[in-house]
Amino acid sequence: MQILKIDRRREFEDIVNQLNQIGAKRIFVQFPEGLRIKIQDISKDLEKEGFEPILCMERTYGACDIRDDEAKRLNCGTVLQIGHANYGVKSSVPVVYWDYLLEANPIPTLEKEFSKLENFKNIGLITSVNFAHTILIVKDFLESRGKKVFLAKTEKYEGQILGCRVGAGKIIEKKVDAFLCITAGRFYGLGLLLNTEKPLLNLDLEKMKIHELHEEKNKIRKISEWYKAEFKEARRVGLLITWKRGQIFGDPFFVKTELENKGKEVFLLAFDEVSQDKIEGLKLDFLISFACPRLASDDIERFKVPILNYFQVKD
Repeated sequence: MQILKIDRRREFEDIVNQLNQIGAKRIFVQFPEGLRIKIQDISKDLEKEGFEPILCMERTYGACDIRDDEAKRLNCGTVLQIGHANYGVKSSVPVVYWDYLLEANPIPTLEKEFSKLENFKNIGLITSVNFAHTILIVKDFLESRGKKVFLAKTEKYEGQILGCRVGAGKIIEKKVDAFLCITAGRFYGLGLLLNTEKPLLNLDLEKMKIHELHEEKNKIRKISEWYKAEFKEARRVGLLITWKRGQIFGDPFFVKTELENKGKEVFLLAFDEVSQDKIEGLKLDFLISFACPRLASDDIERFKVPILNYFQVKD
């Protein structure tokens, strides 16, 4: 079974062609934390091609986090987003997306850990953008071992999900006994797991292990249910909103009016990146996030005040 290799030079040449086609000169470069050790080399390569890159040193959480306003202030005519795939977030300047696929060989891990999949006949595959090229390799392997594999396409790649967009999993949910998420870390798998009752196992290509995430799911759900009960008694509520283009959910102004009609004191709190340290000193009983919905799951214990996202409160 042939393992796909990443032709990074060809990948880079394709990006250069896209930048040239739109007449890019000064480029605002956004990249995830995992590419920090490579970003200076990428910057130098861009300079050799005649571009003037400015590296954005603020965190970039995905294609939902396009800093086009900051780019314009620095006279950049183009944003280059590395490590994420386009899913339609509108921008006031052109955006070129470099998916930046990562080399990985899932087969040794599958062979070593296959016993953890033995109880599941029908398996749904999902993945993050950086490992999307491995999904068919995993599919072939599982089918060669007698498994029935299901895939769906709702984003750029087959089986691809995002932190807050898990349609590729939900579409096949009723057909599968379990999901297998091809990724690194827990972020993507947990996003689907919180929205399904089916088991989900992570094929972690960094740790080279397959492991279930049910303990994290149970913990988050237990805390969330407790917070829903506490919300009824909360008097001072902070509504967390962000100006990130792709992370605006719900109508905080409407919710503010609704809660005030119920006798609560409500404050609209605006951020770039929402974090606990920015609300230190405020007297609040409860937080509702209208920003990234994962704040009220992955980061739920980082906040000293109970927090739910808009969708949880709406339900």
